[in-house]
Amino acid sequence: MKTKLVISVKQGFMQQVAAALRAKGTSDLEILEMIGVIVVRPDNISIAEVKKIEGVENVEEERDVSI
Repeated sequence: MKTKLVISVKQGFMQQVAAALRAKGTSDLEILEMIGVIVVRPDNISIAEVKKIEGVENVEEERDVSI
């Protein structure tokens, strides 16, 4: 299973960033509008490409947390 990316999005850019990700062929998006985050399984898109999308503040790989 591929690692997911956690994308922090600037306020007001959520739909624009989601549309850009879909246009690049990424279909597995979880949009968390209340906290300004999109979680995505990166199909054919690199972290560097995601960072170039207007409205993206930060991108990092999802981490597993055990409590």
